[in-house]
Amino acid sequence: MKRKNVLFYAGLIMTVLGVLLFFSIVRVGSFSFFHMGRKNIGPVLLVLWCVILALFVYFRSVLFELLLTLITIALIIVIILNVRIYVVTTSMLRFMAILALIFGGAALMIREGS
Repeated sequence: MKRKNVLFYAGLIMTVLGVLLFFSIVRVGSFSFFHMGRKNIGPVLLVLWCVILALFVYFRSVLFELLLTLITIALIIVIILNVRIYVVTTSMLRFMAILALIFGGAALMIREGS
């Protein structure tokens, strides 16, 4: 195996390991799709999505296909905006090691990939 390939795969392994370690300190909490809060319009979009999907099935049209795509994107955005993501307390040494693995691995892949 060439040296270039070995360094590329070493960078890939470093990046994957760093991302997995980073995900171990990230917590996701309190997602509620059905509360009517400040920015949650999920129930309205869900009903609208179902209506447009039904219309698309009965009357296949480019307009309904476009509307279905836009409403699906809006629904995904609402879900992402309502998820609370936070990083738990960790030591600075562990955090720097995670960043070194992620960015060092990415740098190796970029350098050896070109």
